[in-house]
Amino acid sequence: MIFARFFPLAVAAGWLFVAGCEKPSAMNESTANVKHITQGEFAGEVTSCPSPVVADFYATWCGPCRQLSPLLDKLAGGCTDKVKFVKINVDESPGLAQNFSVQAIPTLIFFKDGKVADRVTGLPAEADLKATLDKFASSK
Repeated sequence: MIFARFFPLAVAAGWLFVAGCEKPSAMNESTANVKHITQGEFAGEVTSCPSPVVADFYATWCGPCRQLSPLLDKLAGGCTDKVKFVKINVDESPGLAQNFSVQAIPTLIFFKDGKVADRVTGLPAEADLKATLDKFASSK
């Protein structure tokens, strides 16, 4: 009787778990708009970059990170001519996460002239993220 009562909940929870785990390793691949980088590439891709850079600190096991990844890729498409977008897996590059005090993921760090200019922690609403990216792309 107890089994029959909780079975639908167990099935629903299992389905959500499986649905949220569709190929999380794909997050480690670069897209047309966001480049996956490692700790060794960071200086050349971010701190030495003449253009502004948005760095997405994420992990493949993080649900909000899996939601942010396609959203960031979509929104980045509108401003890749002004801003460079990179993503860093905190499990692969823990030193970078520590250097920039990334204590929660996802965290977006905005770099201008190689220095931290702003950050967003957590999963922002699409409209808020778009406004932040537009403001960052237009600032000099």
